Amino acid sequence: MSSRFVRWFTGADMQRAVFGFLRQHHPNMRLGKRLLVTRAEDVNEVLKTDAVFGVTEIYAERMERTTGAFFLGMENTPQYQREASISRKAVRPEDLERIRSMAREHAEQLIALARPTGRLDVVNGLARPVAVGMVDRFFGVPGPDPETMKRWMRIIFWDIFLNPGNDADVTARAKEASAELKRYMEGLIAQRKAGLATESRDDFVTRLLRMQEDEATRLDDDAVRRNVGGIIVGAVDTTSKAVAQLVNELLERPEALGEAQGAARAGDTARVAAHAFEALRFDPHNPLLMRTCHEDYVLAKGTDREMRIPKGTLVIASTLSAMFDPTVMQHPDEYRVDRPPQGYMHFGRGLHTCYGERINHLVLPEVLGCLLRLRNLRRAPGGEGRMRFEGPFPDRLMVEFDPG
Repeated sequence: MSSRFVRWFTGADMQRAVFGFLRQHHPNMRLGKRLLVTRAEDVNEVLKTDAVFGVTEIYAERMERTTGAFFLGMENTPQYQREASISRKAVRPEDLERIRSMAREHAEQLIALARPTGRLDVVNGLARPVAVGMVDRFFGVPGPDPETMKRWMRIIFWDIFLNPGNDADVTARAKEASAELKRYMEGLIAQRKAGLATESRDDFVTRLLRMQEDEATRLDDDAVRRNVGGIIVGAVDTTSKAVAQLVNELLERPEALGEAQGAARAGDTARVAAHAFEALRFDPHNPLLMRTCHEDYVLAKGTDREMRIPKGTLVIASTLSAMFDPTVMQHPDEYRVDRPPQGYMHFGRGLHTCYGERINHLVLPEVLGCLLRLRNLRRAPGGEGRMRFEGPFPDRLMVEFDPG
């Protein structure tokens, strides 16, 4: 069976069709020891009832062997509360405009390099470098070089989140990359600590190290390494995949693309953001979220969808399906930019909402806006203008535009 057929069969178009049928006829469908949940109300119930639907059986061991224990792989324990709270305090409200500017400036630099040729790879010429640059400039982890960082981030993310069949090659490569990342992070932390008294750096890693002076906000060096590692691994290919897929969807919709370009040229950031998250709804970067049921539970109690879930069931909550549920999204098959933001589920819900949600709400529209301001933006002809993948990751999407 060809990889192209597998990708078509498991792609967003097919998922939308299948989930549309399931929402109507089998909204909570049991598949052996698995349960597929498709209605928005039920997906929300699963994701928000974190005392019952947990993540440790799915992610904890994978994180332990790669980045080290990370709070998004923990249940609502004292360790989770402490490490999550301290990590969130290290991102301040005033950082958000700085993050927005960083993303815009880097995207503009990359696009300027492409202007003379009128050609750009949306993935490796724009989205991935911007994400790696954010890890460097805001989080304070430059890595040995950008290419090494891309390699580390992708293979570790792949093994933790997108390797359900435990592909031995992926796991072996992730193990090697994780050992390299750990050595690098230990050296970086030691170097930053040595310079705390004399340097005026202000990045995420340095803040966590300065926060060690107060017992209430103290993470030891290994906890800093673990949590920074978990955050940056989750940052790069999530951002890159989201940008590539939402751009790919816009390119399929000339009218929407034109309207989005007009908004970008007018400086209407809110309108560009509306296009970004609506386009991403049609091919989300994270269409399925998995949880393990920790106790016998009744889902959708008192409705015609009521389902008894035995302890130990793997629950697959389809956020893609939830975002096409007509009870939440009117005329869900239409592309519309007037939808209520609470209907989108791109970054999950509940205890394990993506750490980078606030950041990506700024970065994705900024990167998209820079791209949209190019004149006559279009797919490159032939196969070059179609998305190519490395495993589950978009790895190439060539566009063309009028140079100058």
